[in-house]
Amino acid sequence: MQVTIDIEPGTYSLLEKIKNKGLSLDEVLHEALEKVDASDHPQRRMTSDEWIGSLKSWATGMRLESRISNEDLRRENLYEDRT
Repeated sequence: MQVTIDIEPGTYSLLEKIKNKGLSLDEVLHEALEKVDASDHPQRRMTSDEWIGSLKSWATGMRLESRISNEDLRRENLYEDRT
């Protein structure tokens, strides 16, 4: 089967290197696709409740120790030229 795709110049350069090593694109794609199995991704195995819990846990760890006050977020304080 033949397929025509648009690729970036950097990707094309890598494909040329592969070709020069004597490997076929089919062999390279087949090997890469065997390594990437979407069902193996942890989020694919989680229920929606588990995923939400994981997200909340991650977000809790992202909290800033020093909070930005509402006064700091006023337009006049964000832009020096607006007073």
